[in-house]
Amino acid sequence: MILVARNGAQLEERAAKLRADHGVAVDVIAADLTNGDEVTRIEQRLIDDGAITLFVNNAGMSLNGGTLENSASEIQTIIALNITAAARLGIAAGKAFGARGKGRIVNIASVLALVPEMFEGVYSGSKAFLLNLSLSLANGLREQGVQVQAVLPGATRTEIWERSGKDIDAFPAEMVMDAGDLVDAALLGLDRGEEVTIPPLADEGQWQAYQAARLAMGPGLSRRDVAERYRVSEAV
Repeated sequence: MILVARNGAQLEERAAKLRADHGVAVDVIAADLTNGDEVTRIEQRLIDDGAITLFVNNAGMSLNGGTLENSASEIQTIIALNITAAARLGIAAGKAFGARGKGRIVNIASVLALVPEMFEGVYSGSKAFLLNLSLSLANGLREQGVQVQAVLPGATRTEIWERSGKDIDAFPAEMVMDAGDLVDAALLGLDRGEEVTIPPLADEGQWQAYQAARLAMGPGLSRRDVAERYRVSEAV
């Protein structure tokens, strides 16, 4: 197992627990994924290390406050982590696993990818990007023996809330999932071969209907002629 995050000391603590509890070998790489050179280091590990068969992208951050309340540098930072690093590493894993003919890629997106009207738009937009990237990679890698899954959690009890100045306990208790429950559901979805897993969604038919409606629009999304509803009627 290889753990990657900015906080090397915290990673070492978790690595020690994993080694003690499960007897697994754990490598720790302290890296700031908003830094392009650091992302390159992780890309190269994915390319060079043939023992890697599963890549989980759980890196991400949220803004403190709304979209219009943040500075340009803060917007740039969240895009660098949630979009640029996620794309580079996911694509690197896809190329490496595709060449090996096996592997799994798990991208942790968010239900906010489906409801951009809620909360702030840069975070939800970054998760919509990750969902799109996952579906595209899944389509391109399926026949090469590589499985790609996007996981869309709802509100989940993790450190991201405190780091972005939000109080998770302000949500109704029935809306907040425990991280362990989320992981169990995501792994079950992965074992079932799901390309999109939405742990809090009780009615799978709603997602299936959404997907069917989206795919049904496909043939009509690029045409030579303007749709009749947008044609200006000539005055008589």
